[in-house]
Amino acid sequence: MTLWYLARAAGVVAMIMFTLSATLGLAMSGNRRPERRFWLQYVHRSAAATGLVLLTTHVIAVTADSYVDISPTVLVWPFGSGYRPFAMVVGVLALYGLVLASVVGAARGRLAGSESFTKHWRKIHIAASVGWLLSIGHALLAGTDRGTHWMLALTLGCLAAVGAAGAYRARATTPLNLARAGRIR
Repeated sequence: MTLWYLARAAGVVAMIMFTLSATLGLAMSGNRRPERRFWLQYVHRSAAATGLVLLTTHVIAVTADSYVDISPTVLVWPFGSGYRPFAMVVGVLALYGLVLASVVGAARGRLAGSESFTKHWRKIHIAASVGWLLSIGHALLAGTDRGTHWMLALTLGCLAAVGAAGAYRARATTPLNLARAGRIR
């Protein structure tokens, strides 16, 4: 049972870390002060990296535990899972999106000189948002705690945090607010 507890805890805290990263990522675009943006970027990346470590722990613990029938092949063929196959598909797609965004994000500094890469960065980074949203779906579909009040409240809190950050970003990037900040005329 120790591996199952580890898998559950790592999955829940990974969701929280990815939520923190998503929230800060959305909030950064509305904040143009360089000194504040630097720290937001630092915590954004640190939360994402911590989330990836916890996600790796979650996957290893789930596949190593004999409590449920989840083999490592689920990472390639998630439909073959003996444990809630649809939830596993959602989780594996979340994993793919989050890992893609992190690999591309890690290479961003090296590729910043490429005009083509810079032009497509935001489109590629959307994979992180999709991965985060799918991870929320995975938590609601797969977790053994999904029916508990605390897990539902935590999941709804994650959705609310990202929703509030999205509203902040939308408000901060309206033409009127951009004109007030002197970014457009």
